[in-house]
Amino acid sequence: MPQLTTDLDLACARLRAGHLLALPTETVYGLAADARNPDAVAKVFRLKGRPSSNPLIVHLADAAQADDWASGIGPAARQLMTRFWPGPLTLVLPAADWVPRSITAGQDSVALRVPAHPVARQLLERFGGALVAPSANRYMSISPTSSAHVQQQFADSDLLILEGGECQVGLESTIVGLLPGQPPRLLREGMLAAGVIELELGQPLQGGGAGAVRAPGQHHRHYAPGTPTWRFRQAPPEALADPQCGWLWCGDARPSAGPSLDLGDDPDQYAQALYAALYRLDNLGLQRLLIQSPPEQEAWAAIRDRLSRASTALD
Repeated sequence: MPQLTTDLDLACARLRAGHLLALPTETVYGLAADARNPDAVAKVFRLKGRPSSNPLIVHLADAAQADDWASGIGPAARQLMTRFWPGPLTLVLPAADWVPRSITAGQDSVALRVPAHPVARQLLERFGGALVAPSANRYMSISPTSSAHVQQQFADSDLLILEGGECQVGLESTIVGLLPGQPPRLLREGMLAAGVIELELGQPLQGGGAGAVRAPGQHHRHYAPGTPTWRFRQAPPEALADPQCGWLWCGDARPSAGPSLDLGDDPDQYAQALYAALYRLDNLGLQRLLIQSPPEQEAWAAIRDRLSRASTALD
């Protein structure tokens, strides 16, 4: 059974011994391992059930460590590091020759991030090295934003969980690719909006496109509850009368026979609460979940992305 701790020395000792650790970040809880220990990294893939074709993000204590992991870091990358690190931004850069390709899924690029959560930062500084830390959940299931979610995901393990409260951003980081000979690319939406990054760079971000580097979180089904889940624009009247149907609204809740949660119409508050709401509804043993489609606005882009992978469109 997983155990909770606030002891950073114990957490570091476990990591140095090649064990895994669940740690809080501002986005979601991560399943961390010493990034320089191939055996520990392999344990991450095994425990999550994650395919080796899906690269991992390397978490650093500060931007200075990026030079150990990436080669030929250009001015655009330096600019984004200075402006947005620590924070919910991952940069995909040319990998240094020594970087294990098990981390990069065989690619010559590496994904790097400096998390902003104070507990994660203290751990990384005390550990003195880098950590891989994909979301601390089974592959393609709902990402965890609390230690309780991690305990649920890995109830049959002896995983140590570093307690850090609820995640404040609540969705995985924005991923931007900055590779030689390519324009800057948006590889995954996050709550750090593409428009904000474009203003900083002074140029637009291109989409991933065919042949673009692989990035985490791009499987067509991801972040998904176990309960069959649909999203809608117009609520089906017959479903509103069904007590076995659960509802997730974004500020426009209607009366329903089944359980209902309204996360409101503020995208930041919605994102912070989304995964916790999905866990809560998924644990009720309902026959189906229905999620109101969020607005078609840039501030909701990351939320729309996650819901498109967690649910099927009803209309």
